[in-house]
Amino acid sequence: MPEPARIVVVTPVRNEAWILERFLSVTSRFADHIIIADQRSTDDSRAICGRFPKVRVIPNATDEFNERDRQLLLLRHARALVPSPRIILALDADEILAANAVGTPSWRTMLAAQPGTIVCFERVDLYETPDQCMRHDRLTPLGYVDDGVEHTPRHMHSVRVPIPDSAPRLLLDDITVLHYSALRPTALAAKLRWYSVIENVRGTCPRVLKRRHRYAMHVDFTGAGRVEHCRADWFRGWEEAGIDMRTVAEEKYYWYDFEVLRHLNQHGARKFWLDDIWRFDWEACRRHAKSRNMAGVPDAPVNAPPRLLVFAMRLLSALHRIQRRLRHRLTGRSGPRFA
Repeated sequence: MPEPARIVVVTPVRNEAWILERFLSVTSRFADHIIIADQRSTDDSRAICGRFPKVRVIPNATDEFNERDRQLLLLRHARALVPSPRIILALDADEILAANAVGTPSWRTMLAAQPGTIVCFERVDLYETPDQCMRHDRLTPLGYVDDGVEHTPRHMHSVRVPIPDSAPRLLLDDITVLHYSALRPTALAAKLRWYSVIENVRGTCPRVLKRRHRYAMHVDFTGAGRVEHCRADWFRGWEEAGIDMRTVAEEKYYWYDFEVLRHLNQHGARKFWLDDIWRFDWEACRRHAKSRNMAGVPDAPVNAPPRLLVFAMRLLSALHRIQRRLRHRLTGRSGPRFA
């Protein structure tokens, strides 16, 4: 009788204490191994990991945002630490497997899948409250029945698992992953501002209107998905086990904000005047950072763009979004997916 596949969850972490207890409490109930790549967290993330026996923490020592390197780091350690057969599930810390997933026929199908199979789940965005979500029309590749194939990720917005061209895909639409990001709108906005600044610096999205559209979801969720009520059985089993599935704490400032300040200091604020990052009081954030003696933030007040320029860019962005929606309707294409 063939040996059953081991489930290995691989997760990057940087200051995820706000949800890490929930993530590891749930994930420890279905995974055989959990590998965390911690990128210099300054909160309680490492201490939380230390409370869960299935967790192995590996250091991700860089200060740079690089999805390619961290995915390869996680995959390399998963293959070195866990013998075959293994199923690798690539989940972020704010993505919680729904409580009904393990009991579905699809879960058993995944466990029996052949090596080299890509596994796709439904990933829903919890929206405004835990009882409401945005659902999308396509499934997300979050798992791979590992056969040792090379993974070729991108530096940003990369597919997390290997996706060989000839590989079969399991489309498991009754397995749901709950994404908590939109339940913290101020943190989501901070993260998207940070992404926009990174893409500006690296030149990976040089067209400013495209960049503003890509990271405008914290302003306009229209077209991002279908808003529906959440299913009770997504939460019930975990809540019956004593796991808090609903509490979400927000903060005034996030580490993303301080990273943006460091970019403003290094490159000058004027470089980012056309980016959609100016609905935020950077000067107050800078003063807060200085009061905590944070390194790398500007010593002088942030040089914000003129209000007329900010207004003009918002108007151009609104017209650009309207034009894209009209084009999508005329061509039958779906709207943008929520990130």
